[in-house]
Amino acid sequence: MVKTSNIAKVFGVLILGLFLISFASASIIFSVQPHSVYNMGDKVNTAIKITPEPRFDNVISVSMNCDSGDLEVYKEFLSLTLEMDKSLIIPLIDSLIGNSSGSCVFDVRVGGDVEVSSESFRISNIIKVELLNWGNSYNSGEQIRIEGSAIKETGKNVEGSYSISIGEESFVGEVVGGEFGILFNIPDNFPSGLHQVNLSVEERDANEKVINYGNRISFLNINQVPTSIEVVLDETEVFPGGSIRGKVVLHDQTGDSIHNREVYVAIKDESGEIVKKIITRTEQEFEYPIEGGQMPAVFEVSTYSEDLINEVEVTVPENREIRSEILNRTLILTNIGNVFYEGEVMLKIGEDEVVIVLSLPVGESEEYLISAPDGEYDVVVGGVTKRMSLSGNAVQVKKVTPGFTSLSSFIWIFALMLVAVGAFLVFRKGHRPSVFARMGKAKEEPKSIEKLHGSEKTTGDVFDSKKKVELSLSITGAKQRSSVGCISLKNYEEINSGRGNVRETFSEIKNLIEERKGLFYPNKGHFFFILAPSFTKTFKNPKPGISLSKEIIKVLEDHNRKFKQKIDFGISLSHGEIIIKVEPKCIKFVCLRNLMASWKKLSNYSKGELVVSENIKKELGSTMKGKKVEVGSSKAYELEGMVDKDNHSTFIKGFVARQERDRLAKANKKKEKK
Repeated sequence: MVKTSNIAKVFGVLILGLFLISFASASIIFSVQPHSVYNMGDKVNTAIKITPEPRFDNVISVSMNCDSGDLEVYKEFLSLTLEMDKSLIIPLIDSLIGNSSGSCVFDVRVGGDVEVSSESFRISNIIKVELLNWGNSYNSGEQIRIEGSAIKETGKNVEGSYSISIGEESFVGEVVGGEFGILFNIPDNFPSGLHQVNLSVEERDANEKVINYGNRISFLNINQVPTSIEVVLDETEVFPGGSIRGKVVLHDQTGDSIHNREVYVAIKDESGEIVKKIITRTEQEFEYPIEGGQMPAVFEVSTYSEDLINEVEVTVPENREIRSEILNRTLILTNIGNVFYEGEVMLKIGEDEVVIVLSLPVGESEEYLISAPDGEYDVVVGGVTKRMSLSGNAVQVKKVTPGFTSLSSFIWIFALMLVAVGAFLVFRKGHRPSVFARMGKAKEEPKSIEKLHGSEKTTGDVFDSKKKVELSLSITGAKQRSSVGCISLKNYEEINSGRGNVRETFSEIKNLIEERKGLFYPNKGHFFFILAPSFTKTFKNPKPGISLSKEIIKVLEDHNRKFKQKIDFGISLSHGEIIIKVEPKCIKFVCLRNLMASWKKLSNYSKGELVVSENIKKELGSTMKGKKVEVGSSKAYELEGMVDKDNHSTFIKGFVARQERDRLAKANKKKEKK
């Protein structure tokens, strides 16, 4: 009986244990998994399937386990005998989940133990902001529309607000359906350059707390808009022989300078006629030389760029100036001013003063003979002081009348006649053939490159290649502003024989020069070519001089490529005053102000490239491009190229036409006033 009772007890315990196990057991899975990402304010819709085995009576809880911590979001006691799908709606709001964010999972717990976990998902507060029609650049005073989109990281549209700041300007508005747009009137004085644009979009909850946020930084490029043009002159009063110098300044919407813009300058005389057109760039100096004999006048400097025009006047004032020279006992007074000179000139002879009353037109001279009792005197006039021996009965100054009435004129003529007779006799004696000359011809020597200018034989034609060109120390004639090139032969001693095709090369160069009505003059290690107005029949020789120089360089470079005997050369082009005299057997010339030395210096500096003097650059202006160099104390330019002004012809024609209309309008107004 005891054994039977014990067995019954054990069996009862086993039955009770099986019952209890069945009572607590269930199968739990996620029937609906959460999405991969959510934004704050979204609701998470998920579901779990509970299958009791055979019965479930217990507390079930769901916690959200994130990077930031673990938080219980659902808890409930369930008593189940049948399978159940339990839907869970979990709002991602601050009052429920607090600051939970990042990667998360849902854990389902039964009796404190985790039964199952969901797939991971992410909680975000990010809004993606894009600008839809953002341009590269805008002008001040322009109206632009800024449009954009705002999308949450889940891909859903934002319903919230935006804030934009551009410089000191700021705007706020609503984002509806993930879109926003504003009209922005760029102020007229808005500075040019890049301006940072800060754009932010946000969503708030019912308590006005920001739950989602997005930011975008872009840049607004504002162009420089020309609003005014200014002529800045070194001087507004320029004397004859000086130059109108200045620069053009183009101002933008804030008054700042606009650099390196092309501008046009027109120099107009008192009648409104354009006497010089200059193409230059802002902030670069332009120059227009005033002739030495320019009468008093008012020039107008007109500038044009970007449909903006400005004008400023430059005055050439009266210049009453007398130049005083003392040659032997003769005082020469010349009116080098620009107005008729009426006045007195004070002459001091020793301690005595003599007043000379002048009435002298521009450019004309008067001569006076100075006399005083025998002795040495300091003669002072117009800043000139000279110690000289004088003779006579009294201190006096006598005007020399035109003609040959004075004793001094006769003396000078007589002396010149004696010199001429003596020269004639020497010439005849020197040209008698010697005994040795009659015995036969000397053996002909090979020609050197110095002898390329030919023999004394002439046909009477100025441009005959046989006519010699000679440098003279003193000749009379009219001054001519000529373009003069100089070729420096740096290995002259090596090539002077003319061998190695050197003589043929320089014959070709000589022909090029003569084809352009130029003169060719060799001077040991330097060869000169002269383009003089009296021969070329034009005063505009700098540009043909550039063209000729480039051809000469090509001939020399071709020689150095083809032949073993190389020519080491430099070449320059300058502009200066010379006097030329054509004689039956030769052409003589003389350089003024020791210009030949400066021409040689420029060609010596050259290493095969064309070096152009500063006065050539001024003549050609913006049509010539060159690199500025210092040659000793002189400024020069290495030629880089010539500008074809045809590209600007249409622009210039419009500019000139507009100037002409302005001139006619002013003239009509003057007539109406009269």
